[in-house]
Amino acid sequence: MFEQQRRNLGIKFTRMFNRSRDAKPMSFSNSFSNAKTALVIIPENAEARSVVAQMIILLQNKFQGNKLTLVVNEGHRNFSNTISRSNVTTIRNNELNYFFLPKRQAIGPLLSQKFDLLVDLNFSLVPSSAFLCRNINAPIKVGFTQEHADAYYNFQFTAAPNRNAKMRYEQLFRTLSMF
Repeated sequence: MFEQQRRNLGIKFTRMFNRSRDAKPMSFSNSFSNAKTALVIIPENAEARSVVAQMIILLQNKFQGNKLTLVVNEGHRNFSNTISRSNVTTIRNNELNYFFLPKRQAIGPLLSQKFDLLVDLNFSLVPSSAFLCRNINAPIKVGFTQEHADAYYNFQFTAAPNRNAKMRYEQLFRTLSMF
């Protein structure tokens, strides 16, 4: 009944208690082409998740040699079985707190790694994604434009609202490839 309110509070807590991790301004020229490692957050939305596979394949081709790490929620673990050329981190439901934020011990290995790029493929802000964006060590954090996105991403992509999810992901990849 109060799930949406708990999710919203989780997003607000992440923004408030992780202020020191704001993304620093930077130049994006050649940032995507020079990136060697990437962390990609798979969307929670079932419609978006069903069409994101093509985007993942494009990213796998860019980050060959297991330099691509995917983050999926436990309920969507079957999605990751089709992606064999990437490292997969699963966030289990029991590793989320009351506000749907991942517990630090659950994502400890991710927090200790340095990524060149973080890409959140959710169209709306999700508490666990927001937490990862604020805490993962990556100079480039990419996400879709949405309310309060400035607190989490230093590269926001605005997709045409009349496009379906597949076309939005294709646009995002083409845009990133320009850099």
